Amino acid sequence: MARHPIRFTPFHLAGALFLLAGLVLAVYHGLEQFNLVPRVGWVSWSHIHFVTIGGFTQLLFGMLPQLTARKLERPLPSKYYDWLNFVGLNGGFLLLWYGRGWGHTWAFDGGLIAIWLLVAGLLIVMLRMVMQSDLAWNATTGLYLVSVFVFLWGITYAYGLFAHVWQVPGGWLGLREAHVHANAWGFLGLAAIGTLYDLFPRLLGTDLYSERLRDYSAWFFVAGIFPLITGPWVGMGRTVTATGLVLFATGFALYLYNLVQTYRSTDSRSGIALSVLVAQFWMLGPAGFAPFVLFGVEWVNPAYIEDGALHFFFVGWALPIALAGLLLYFRNLPALSEGGLGGSTSVDASDPLPDGVIPSVISTWMVWVWNIAILVVGVGFFYQDQSWSAYFFGPGYTALVILWLYELAQAFRLRWALRTESETTTDTRV
Repeated sequence: MARHPIRFTPFHLAGALFLLAGLVLAVYHGLEQFNLVPRVGWVSWSHIHFVTIGGFTQLLFGMLPQLTARKLERPLPSKYYDWLNFVGLNGGFLLLWYGRGWGHTWAFDGGLIAIWLLVAGLLIVMLRMVMQSDLAWNATTGLYLVSVFVFLWGITYAYGLFAHVWQVPGGWLGLREAHVHANAWGFLGLAAIGTLYDLFPRLLGTDLYSERLRDYSAWFFVAGIFPLITGPWVGMGRTVTATGLVLFATGFALYLYNLVQTYRSTDSRSGIALSVLVAQFWMLGPAGFAPFVLFGVEWVNPAYIEDGALHFFFVGWALPIALAGLLLYFRNLPALSEGGLGGSTSVDASDPLPDGVIPSVISTWMVWVWNIAILVVGVGFFYQDQSWSAYFFGPGYTALVILWLYELAQAFRLRWALRTESETTTDTRV
């Protein structure tokens, strides 16, 4: 069966806009550290969730069905399905945000239920593709399915965190930890890792170093994620959660080794590829700090460790991947309407990343500055009760905000440039 053209959906544009909104909230949150703006209680929560549910989830809702269909050579879901999901997801998120920020339980519950149902629908659509495909599904497809399934658990846990506090052995903090593990490591992590196994070698014009290591790591990821989302709320951190951490970390070590060897196997270099590769090491931050929390080694306040770990995960690991995805995919996706801004006439419409077309918009020095800033801000989080932490937050956030804005601007510039190039080519042919 011929592969169907990749579609540009409203999720892609919304994902970029939500990342921009997350940038604005990050700036505000940084200014709060210097007492330059009034402190607002919902900013911290909104900053995280505008980037995660807002940005990453939008991009995954837009791409996971299409990437799965492309891999299994199945038809894409209808455009009506895209729009139903788009309106439902963003309507649900708006209710969720309003309910959480202003204390309205009915809005929070309604938004949460709407998102849960849409995620369940996404899982069913992807399962149908697998069941109806004659192709043997591989580690990437498996990680996609597990990531969406685990996301359902993360959303379910959220119900017990606000206004309906569940009495569980691990307490509220254990339930929140399970929620973070499910949404961050489970949903975002596994979906991104599955995609990078296919995408990263193409950035370098080579093959993945080892298919066998990919398969082994996928099994470790799957075996590890379920203890990670169960152990905290059942109050068995040193047994169940620790076991899951070891399994997940083993899978990640195999995955990281595979990517590093893939990068070393070719002389081809790409700033985007380097940015994605270096970002992988920040996943080791949350995993490395977890034993201190599990076994009660308090070298700093545990709450500060959690803040730093979330920073390393979302801004250090996940955000560069999302920005790389925008730089690579956003420019090539066909327009929402005929004649709109898009590159459908100049690229292979069935391939969101045409061979040999990797934009050179990220320099090596930018990768260094970004990651040094990640480290500096992370140290600031660990010692946020000290007055001198402001000297870490200030320069760190400034560098991150400038580079974040630069990459978002480049994503839109590349799309516009591709459109202009397409029009010029058409005029020349005429």
